[in-house]
Amino acid sequence: MKKVLKLLQLGVLCAISILLSTCATREEGCNDALANNFDLGADKPCDGCCEYPGVRIRLSHKYGNTPMAYNQTIFTDGAGNTFGFGDLRFYLSNIQLLSVGNKIIDVQEPLDVYLEKAAGDTVKTSVPNSYGLARGLGQADMYIQSYRDTATINRIRFTVGVSGEMNQANPRRLPTDHPMRSSVYDGMYLGAQNGYVFARSLYYAKDTVDIKISGSTNLRTVELSFTPTKLQRGYNLNVLMDVDYALWFQTVNVNSDTPAQISQKIIEKLAQSFNITQVSTSL
Repeated sequence: MKKVLKLLQLGVLCAISILLSTCATREEGCNDALANNFDLGADKPCDGCCEYPGVRIRLSHKYGNTPMAYNQTIFTDGAGNTFGFGDLRFYLSNIQLLSVGNKIIDVQEPLDVYLEKAAGDTVKTSVPNSYGLARGLGQADMYIQSYRDTATINRIRFTVGVSGEMNQANPRRLPTDHPMRSSVYDGMYLGAQNGYVFARSLYYAKDTVDIKISGSTNLRTVELSFTPTKLQRGYNLNVLMDVDYALWFQTVNVNSDTPAQISQKIIEKLAQSFNITQVSTSL
């Protein structure tokens, strides 16, 4: 009887040992099949490690048929005046994909921000993180996560500027890799009361002029169509676009128009200045 008990005890100890060993070697990973990094072998869900597909936007900047260049007086405005640029940049936000059946697919992750209210009050809130900064030289990639839908899409929609509560967000308290974090240092932030500069154009002609467009009435929504493309789980969407700044200055006289007049003329042409050249999917 004692031998039987000892054998039973040994069996229980072995079973416990096996269980403990199994628990100790459980593989942690992403269990969501919609994620880019879905791990079929993971038997323990990770905490926030899943990475979802998003939209990668690559912008090519040009002035008519000429690639954008700084510090060269090689461009002509609508009145025939020659001038050059020292800086061009703008924010994109509220990026959405639209399906053939008019389903809206939002591309965003939640972002905690600190809003600067009146009298120095700071309020923490969460907003959709769908923001990119375009610098008007060469090619710039923006990567905006995330979508979890499958659909056949044929349009992309976005806003030029910073809308809603995000326009009151303190840039110094944004994540270090956020595209709006550097706004204080590169002339794209006007302070807690006036928010962010939506689009900036620094040019020199007869005088050096720094156009800064802001304010909710100056937000512009752009919607562009392309050949129907199927979104697949785990695949990013790549969108190549041209931005033609000649359209911004199509009706501008840089030597006689006031900054307010130039700002308004640029705003009227913003939506027309974007053109999709290619759309594809990739891992």
